[in-house]
Formats: sequence, C-alpha cells, structure tokens
Amino acid sequence: MRSFIVFSIFYFVVNIANAQTNGNISGRIIDLQTKQPLPGANVLVAGSDRGAATDENGNFSITNIEENIYKVRVSYIGYQEHFETDVRVIRGKTTMVEDIELVLSAVTSVGVTVTGNAINEETRPVSSYISTRDVIMRAPGAGGDIFRAIESMPGVSTSGGEFSAFSVRGGSPRDNIILVDNIPFGKLTHFDGGNEEEQAQGGRFSVFAPGVVEEANFQGGGFDAQNGGKFSSLLDLTIREGNQKSFTLDARADVLGWELNYSGPTYFLNNTSLFLSARHQDFNRILELTDQKDNGSPRFTDIIAKTTTDISARHKLSFLAIFAPEWFDRKTKHVFESDDFAETSLVRVREPKTLVGANWRFLTSKSSYWQNTFYYGKSNNHVDFGFATPLFLEQGGPQSPADITQRIYLHEDIVDTEYGLRTAFNYFPARNTTFLLGVDLSRKEQDLTRRMDAADTLYTFDENDFRPDPSLKYIVRQPEFVNVDFDAGKLFLATYGQFSFKPMSGVTVNLGLRHEFNEFNKDHYFSPRGSINYFLNDRTRLSFASGLYTQEPEINDFTAAAQNLNLKNEKSLHTILGVTNYLRDDLKLTVEGYYKQFDDLLMEGDRANNISTNNGDGHAYGVDFILVKRFIDKFYGQVSYSYAVSKRNDNDGEGEYDSDFNQPNIFSIIGGYEFNKEWSLSAKWRYATGRPTDSFVVHNDIFGNPNFVRYSKEINENNGRRLPAFHTFNIRVDYRKQLGRIALVSFIDVVNLYSHLNVNEARFLYLTGGVDERGFEILPTMGLKLEL
Repeated sequence: MRSFIVFSIFYFVVNIANAQTNGNISGRIIDLQTKQPLPGANVLVAGSDRGAATDENGNFSITNIEENIYKVRVSYIGYQEHFETDVRVIRGKTTMVEDIELVLSAVTSVGVTVTGNAINEETRPVSSYISTRDVIMRAPGAGGDIFRAIESMPGVSTSGGEFSAFSVRGGSPRDNIILVDNIPFGKLTHFDGGNEEEQAQGGRFSVFAPGVVEEANFQGGGFDAQNGGKFSSLLDLTIREGNQKSFTLDARADVLGWELNYSGPTYFLNNTSLFLSARHQDFNRILELTDQKDNGSPRFTDIIAKTTTDISARHKLSFLAIFAPEWFDRKTKHVFESDDFAETSLVRVREPKTLVGANWRFLTSKSSYWQNTFYYGKSNNHVDFGFATPLFLEQGGPQSPADITQRIYLHEDIVDTEYGLRTAFNYFPARNTTFLLGVDLSRKEQDLTRRMDAADTLYTFDENDFRPDPSLKYIVRQPEFVNVDFDAGKLFLATYGQFSFKPMSGVTVNLGLRHEFNEFNKDHYFSPRGSINYFLNDRTRLSFASGLYTQEPEINDFTAAAQNLNLKNEKSLHTILGVTNYLRDDLKLTVEGYYKQFDDLLMEGDRANNISTNNGDGHAYGVDFILVKRFIDKFYGQVSYSYAVSKRNDNDGEGEYDSDFNQPNIFSIIGGYEFNKEWSLSAKWRYATGRPTDSFVVHNDIFGNPNFVRYSKEINENNGRRLPAFHTFNIRVDYRKQLGRIALVSFIDVVNLYSHLNVNEARFLYLTGGVDERGFEILPTMGLKLEL
C-alpha cells in the first residue's frame, strides 16, 4: 500500500511538471550611464511572436514561451538595439535576465530609426572586452574558472597548466586591479605560495565555482581615474544575482569533491533574491590516479552568498559574502614518492579567506545616481616550512617514509585585514556629458609573526647576493634577517574626478585626475588620464588613451624589512592607439598598439636580508590583434595574436633583461557550435613563446664532504634563457537534458588533448644537482549534476 501511494504521488508530480511545457522571461531595461529605467522599451523573443513592453519601472515579463534557448532583442527610440543571447527558457519557471543596459545612439534626428551594432562601441573604453557567464562556462580548458578563461584576451600572458593567474602587457599577476561587485580584494586564488618561481606565477584556482561570475569586464590598460592602486589592467567581476521569480537548485559530486548551488527568492524578504554557491575540492584522489602523489595534499572550500533587494524603483541593495579556506600539506610520505627523493620541501599551510560587502545604488534624480560600496576582507595565513633528509641514499635510498627525517624550522602567521568604503556620485547635466566624483578610503592592517628557529642554507643564489666569503657557493641566512614582528594598520586614500563630453559629432573625450595617499610612505601621487574615441563611420572607431598610473607596494613588501617602510609607489605611463571595425554586426576586428614606461619599480633585494628598493625601471610595447565572432546564431569564435616586448633594468650595471612574463608571440583560436538546446561543442588551440627563466651554473659538492654531498645553483643572468614554447589544444563538450522540471547537466573538458608537456617551472634539486621540469600534460575533467 505504501509503495502504491509513493508511486501515485511521483506519477502525479511528474505529470504536473511535464504538463507545464512552457516558461517565462522577466527582466528590467535601464540606461547604461544614468541607470534610470526605460519605460516603453520593446522586448521581443527572436524567432517567435512573443514580446512585451516595459512598464514605468523598466520591468517586462513575457509569458508562455516554449522551452528552448533564445535571443532577446531590445529596442528603444534614441538607443542602440541590444541582443541578449543564450536566454534559456525552462518549463514551469521564469528566467530572470539581469538588468539590460541600453546605450544612447549617436543619431539624434527625429524620425530616424537607429540600428546599433551587436556589440556597442560608443561607450566602451580602450582595450576593453566583456565575457558573460555563458562565455566563461563554455571556454574550453578553463573548467568554468574566470582566471583561466581570461587567458584568451589579447595581451594576456599566463603560465597555463596548474596556474590560473595572469599578467597583461608586460606586467605581473600582482599588477592587476580585480574588483568583485566593485570591491577590491586580492585574495581570490588558492595556493599562491611556494618557491620564488611559483610565487611569481600566482595562484592555481580562483575562489569562484563555475557559473558564479555573471559578467567579467576586462581592460588591458588605459582605464579611467575611478580605478587605481595597480598599474597594469582592470578585471571587474559581477557576481550572479538570484532569481526573484522561481528557484533553481543543482548539485554535483565527483572524484574531486562536491558542489551545490541555489538561485531563487529568499521567501522571507520581499523583492529579494538569493544566490548561494558552495563547493569542496580535494585533489588527493586525482593526484594518486595521475601518479603525482609527490605534489602534496591540496584541498579547498568556497562558499559564496549574494542577496539582491529592489527596495524601490530608486534604491537597490545587495550583500555579498565569501568564505574560502584552503589547506595544503607536504609530508615525508610525499617526499618518499618523489623521483630519487630529490624534492625535499615540507609544508603545512592553513589559510581561510573572508570577504563581506554591501552595494547600495541610489537614483538621486533623473540625471544622477550615487553608488556606495562598503566592505571588510580578511585572510589568516599560517605556514610551517622545513625540509626532509632521506637516509640510506648510498644503499639505494629510503625503503619507507620512516627512513626520512624532517626539520621544520620556519613558522609564519600573517593576518591581513582591510576595511573600506568606495563612494561615487555620477551626474549627467546633458546628453553625452558626464561628471563623476568619488572617494576610496580603506584601512589595511597586518599582524605578522615570522620565526626561523636556526640559520638556513640557501642553495639558490644570485652572483650579486652578499656572502661574507665570496668563495662560498651558497648563502647562510641568519634568523635576525628573517624574524619579524609587525602589528599595525595604515590608511589608504584616493580621490578622483572624471569628465566625459562630446565636443563634436562622432568624438567622445574623457578626462580624469586621480590622487592617492597612504600612511606608509606618506607621499601624495597625482595621476592625470585621458582618452578620445573618434568614429570614422558607424562601423569604424579610432581610440587613443594616455595616462599616469601608480601602484602601491603590497603590505608584505613594506613589512619584509624595517628599511622597506618608506618604499615609494611604482609608476607607469600608458599610451594606447587602436582601431575597431565591424565587418558585420556580429563580427568585430580590433587592432591596438601600446607603449608603457615604468619607473620606481620595486626591486627585491639580497636573498639574505629581504631589503627592497625602488631602483628599477623598464618599458613594454606591442600590438594586439583580435577578431571576434559573437554568438548571435549557432556559431561563435575568436582569433587573437599578440606581439609584445617587455624589458626591465635594475640599474645595477648589468643592463636590461626580459621581464618575467615577456612572451613575444601569443596566438589563440577559439570556436564553438551549439547544435541544439542540448548539445554544444567548443575547442581552443593556443601557442605562446616560452617564458623567460634565469641562466645559471651548478656547483658540485659545495661543502667538500663526501658524506654530505650538496649542489647549488648560481644565477648568472636574470631571465637569460626561456622555457620551451607553450602550446595546447583544449576541447569541451556540454550536454543538457531536460526531464520535466529536472535537468541533467554534464560536460567533458580536456586540457592539452595531445598531451604536450608544457613546462611552467624548472625546479632545482640540491640533492642531485638536476632540474625537475614541471608542468601539466593531458588533464581531462568532467562533471555531472542534477538541476531542479
């Protein structure tokens, strides 16, 4: 009887779900600049007869649409036409489209019908590109990770393989501004520590699970006065909002871990949506299956929650919370698994990261709005470091991990905390005229304790590093040059103004000035910036931008040694010239040339004392080509090529050398095809010149003791050679099957299909004198989840 009742209920629910074969689309249309709602805008579902007009608050709702994937076309008198792609309608649900922002047309004559390009250019800054959630998710080889997907942007250099951090046009991963819902937060990757070479390449994975980032706005240089503190590029990430109308719940479990996502109403707050994402990744099993157990034991968890409330037509409020702890252990059992027991480092890392923020947008009038962001960020990094000594090497080596001794000698606790406010007032006194005034205020605190128990021997050194006896082929680092106790907080302040206007038809001018101050060096920095867009015709735009950018040293730089507390801001002068042409509404070609001059660059000091200076300078120049076929029909694609030269000079008498991420030639080709609402395929091939790495000589038996043989590496030319060229072919297949209200979603994503060894690190082994070239070969990943 009980089985019959359960079966009856299941049959009833399934039939109800299957009966609801149609769904709905809802959203809001606003002005891109003023954020004002646009009443009376026409919204049509392309390829159907379904449509609606927006109400007085810019809202629209289109009902009874057959389940499928659609393009939504939006038109409004005096504005450029807009296409919203990849709008998926699910039976029995309402698909919420996040605010669609329309752009004023350059044509103002009464009675003229305006047809804009599929990708607007009039308000786009120089060197800027947009990636939506669907584009990020489909990026082959990225696994839905925004930092891996960004590598296809022109001018972007990455290590590939295990590293997800990126550098842009001669910079380094630490030189990029990254905003999360307008919040500056630099702790967005996992496992960004390690040796010198690993630290230079940044982290391995972002804290964002696939589908968390709704939109990524990337600008490779020349960004306006509203953003600063870094001098290379700007990546502005918008976190996905929840659906106010209906909920979606999905879950996944596989060899790496689990993931759970919810998007829908809160059900206890009016006009409030909730997006919640949680995942846990444990790489032990995959490292065991791929015979890489010597790498250690990495694990992490990411929990992200965002609420969005439409308080009224004039007030919008959102809250964001991120909690991202990580754990990494490398023990004697991992040393035992390494080739010849040569990789002897022992590490224990615990680092929870937390970010909490709020955004409040207030439409103060028909011609102005006020944007406020409040945030609190914290990371607590605990590291224990040491090395292992394998026994019985002369007899063939250890027979078990018990035959390996260990010494943990370095302990570090760093608690970084930041409180901040960003406030900006936007005023539009007339059409095509904008005033922007803003303030960024933050307090950055660090509580640092670093203890080294005894002297440490460094087996890698530069020929210019200080040694009391130059004949010694190693460095003995004493605890007094390493141990640090620091606990203080300092104020960071920036004020800025921006003025945009059109002096004549087809010409837009942007002028800005930014002022920066921090309590560490107590210096004031003024950065003028400007850009011009000139339209030769409705399909061709010329762009020019130039400006001064300054970059504050990291708190870790200030606190590494007492002499570092007066380090100055680094400086960069950008000059960019480009042309953009629409070959078709969905096909855009952009060519940009750039030059950067660097001054007061931070130069890391002697390995024995951690003292840094601002003695460095340099330059970078290059040209980027990119051809983009937007996803308007079933096919999308992109071809890009970057030629770049980036040089540094430490002004130590040794002249110029290649910067760490100087890759003169980078080429990418990406293509994707959507067969139907269930199947899609994408692929990418990427080539890049090998990254620079140091030239060195190896010294044998440096202690002259046959019972304690050690080798050392002496660097004799900074970045004097290159790693092998990088190239990879990635492919991704996505499948979605709707079974009533339940969907089966799966993918297969293969990185480096032909298994070429892309070396991203050449690690010196002081026990053997050899070099361990590390990198990923083929790396298949797959996922299967249920969505309700």
